[in-house]
Amino acid sequence: MMEKGLFYDLYDRLREVNFRSYSPDKLSAYLHGYLTVYAMVRIYPWLETEFGVLYDIHERAKEIARWYEVLVQKKELPANFRAGYAADLMDVYRLYSDLDFLEKGVDAAYDILTPWGSQKLVLPCRTSNICRLLCNCYYFTGDAECGELAGKLVTEALGYTRGNHRGDLLGWWDAICLYDNVVGLMELPIEEQERLKEERVRLAVRVRQVEDDMIEQFVRMGEVSSVDVGQVFYILAKREFVACNEKYEKKE
Repeated sequence: MMEKGLFYDLYDRLREVNFRSYSPDKLSAYLHGYLTVYAMVRIYPWLETEFGVLYDIHERAKEIARWYEVLVQKKELPANFRAGYAADLMDVYRLYSDLDFLEKGVDAAYDILTPWGSQKLVLPCRTSNICRLLCNCYYFTGDAECGELAGKLVTEALGYTRGNHRGDLLGWWDAICLYDNVVGLMELPIEEQERLKEERVRLAVRVRQVEDDMIEQFVRMGEVSSVDVGQVFYILAKREFVACNEKYEKKE
């Protein structure tokens, strides 16, 4: 119940935030938090009384997406940031079916992955954003090479997340879940699918611990906390969605 109250309080506070005053590379979690709320209200429309009408939630998310729409075309940006913006635009399309977001995301993706007009995909870096980009390219274009490269990055990530390494753990968790959902089941042999499931179960325990630590620090220190508030919002939104599924599915 504490998390539920915290989430509703934070959601209300974010209504007043001007996201254009934030660094764009910090906005992905806010965007995905709003996408999660949008999906939740679309499935359970009576929640509009708590979160507002779908159009307003949609516009709040698009406020960030429209900024990304511009930034993703800036070739001088670091590849990791630009890849994140492109992947996010494609994520937005999956809920809104806004073709302009998808086209700009895909165009930027192949500009990032095929430098100098290369016929072969080249990874500019090996980050969770690049992995998400590859997964989305596979999903929307059917490019098997993107799925294969994403699988290699996931394998690497599962290797170094076995230790105490926590750098970008939550980013990799999102990328691994996306890979499992849109690529893994189609590209991996059965034994690899089973291994991926086992690794996800193992990693989920660590992810939950990191998330709990972030929420605890946010509650303890609030606005002066060094915790990424966007990540806390996204974490709480996902947990609220799970709670709604458990609550309302039992009634059906």
